Amino acid sequence: MSAPAARFSDWLHGRTIPYWLRHGVDHDRGGFHEKLDADRRPASDDGKRVMVQARQLYVAADHAILTGSADAHAAATGALTFMRDHCRHPDGGWRFRVGPDGRPQDDVRDLYAHAFVLFGLAWHHRLDPEGGAAEDAAATLRFLDRHMAYPDGGYAEALDAAGRPADGTRRQNPHMHLFEAFLEWTALTDDPVWRARADAMAKLFETRFCVDGTLREFFGPRLEALDNDDGRRVEPGHHYEWSWLLRRYGSLTGDSRLAEAADQLYRFAERYGIDPATGGIIDAVDCAGAVIRDGRRLWPQTEAIKAHAARRAEARLAAQVDSLFAHHIDGMPDGAWREHLDAGGAALVADLPASSLYHLAMAAAELRRGGTDAS
Repeated sequence: MSAPAARFSDWLHGRTIPYWLRHGVDHDRGGFHEKLDADRRPASDDGKRVMVQARQLYVAADHAILTGSADAHAAATGALTFMRDHCRHPDGGWRFRVGPDGRPQDDVRDLYAHAFVLFGLAWHHRLDPEGGAAEDAAATLRFLDRHMAYPDGGYAEALDAAGRPADGTRRQNPHMHLFEAFLEWTALTDDPVWRARADAMAKLFETRFCVDGTLREFFGPRLEALDNDDGRRVEPGHHYEWSWLLRRYGSLTGDSRLAEAADQLYRFAERYGIDPATGGIIDAVDCAGAVIRDGRRLWPQTEAIKAHAARRAEARLAAQVDSLFAHHIDGMPDGAWREHLDAGGAALVADLPASSLYHLAMAAAELRRGGTDAS
């Protein structure tokens, strides 16, 4: 294991996830808490999102597979049980949010959340192939295809509480995470449905989401490019993320036709997405590279780490890990990090959202793989 990988793994799997298994699991009401507050105390007063449960299912399953932790295994299974018992929508799919005790709170069925349900189910299947996650995933995909698929490609952003598709602006982001989930199932099973869905997401990237060599964030109702500020917005973190996903797609499928596109996204992020003072990845620029938001959230740092590791860009990887620790981790107590920094390095967020552990665990996993693209 490389020095950056060992450093990251020691912090995450040796100190951080064990803390969250003690304090981030809701041992009384089931599932995971939404966050830890500034004092690292569990908090779910505003309810529990199914997206967070699914992400934390992944984190616990990955930790259990890596370390053999019985607590992590129990937490992953507990998250799936909580989701099945409380987050299923009676008309299919999954509720966006339930109360702290699991009572229905928000019956919107959100595409981004469903992408992570599929992803979390893949990791529970990896942990326990007899646990029924494959059947849950198949049912979720049938729901998406029957109720949220668009004839022009992709899926609706959400169904409202009455089951009506959301109108207006659409995003690449939930489709990116569907791509991630489809690739995870492609790596796990021989069922051709998952490869077909991954191919469809790759096609959407090629024909809709990538505009003049940059990944755009927002689109019109038919996924058409927008000639406005929203349409020109670019997030370097997502450039790194798509670059990593496209390389994994090529590795899993043998289809290398998007390799140059992956390289192009990576080069753009490297040219325009780095804060010169800290080496951190900034939040947003426009499609010409002009800075829109110069803050630095945690998750783009981890996406850059994944992209560097997959390319075996050792110098850039070491520098990115150093930047992450220097500005987001060093000096923090166990289980904690600095979630979002302003341009001067001051913390903008005091709480610790559970959802960020997914990004950290994914970066640690790519560091362990060492750029081999192994599943």
